[in-house]
Amino acid sequence: MAEPEPLTIDPADFDAVGVLSDAVVNLRAHTMTTDKDVAATISAPEGWHRVVATNKPGGSTVLVVRFGELSMSRLRNVADALHRRGWQLDEDGEGATLRQPPGTPATDVAFEVLAALTVAGAPSDPRTATAVDADGSPVDLRP
Repeated sequence: MAEPEPLTIDPADFDAVGVLSDAVVNLRAHTMTTDKDVAATISAPEGWHRVVATNKPGGSTVLVVRFGELSMSRLRNVADALHRRGWQLDEDGEGATLRQPPGTPATDVAFEVLAALTVAGAPSDPRTATAVDADGSPVDLRP
């Protein structure tokens, strides 16, 4: 099977929420048919934070931002902004997590991902997203 093309997400485009909603549905469908975790990683401009969305067999979606690429001032700003949105700061201080329970509409997850991509002044440059399942097999995020 050929490797799927990365999905392009343009946070400045009105259709971005639809593009991301479709991607979330594809993550969920793959998880349901394989009973494996699936993780989609969304790129970031240099010096900013990536967002990872993981779908679990139980139906939940877990959003994660790690702070490793951020300067200290950006780390504080991103961490504070995510915390205000209800994200839990990780105990190690290196990231933040938001758990979306089973049944959360794909559109709600998409809006949260879009907010996380551009939180604290992160550029709204187009991003790419790729996904793999727990075995490392690529997952196509496009409908």
